[in-house]
Amino acid sequence: MAEEKIHIDVLTLDSVQCAACGYMMESIAALPSDVQEMIEYKEWSIKNKDSVGKFIELKGKVLPTICIERDLVFESIIPQYEELIDEMAKRAPSQKMKERLLSLRDVGFEFDKIQENLKKAGAGLSTRVDSERK
Repeated sequence: MAEEKIHIDVLTLDSVQCAACGYMMESIAALPSDVQEMIEYKEWSIKNKDSVGKFIELKGKVLPTICIERDLVFESIIPQYEELIDEMAKRAPSQKMKERLLSLRDVGFEFDKIQENLKKAGAGLSTRVDSERK
């Protein structure tokens, strides 16, 4: 059985050309490795047909938005570290994961692996109108 993860969707215009969108993606990508192990996240740039579908599916209203487990949580508000941890803990699939997340509440962002984590999330890779998510 696969390990349970918290699913995060980041709805953006384009994390490369839109500063707020880039900061939103960075807030997830800069989470410490212990948190990274518990999450799976992806950028959905509305410059891409598939991402427009995701925006509609999640009932997005504004950009950028962070959705945690399909809930629109941070709409046009770039979250602080503690806010992200608290919202992920509320939606954790198990009590054990919730407790682990809350134990990491005082760790803070780690900016040294941000590029690696953004690449893992596919940030900035699907920004053309004719591109498709793989």
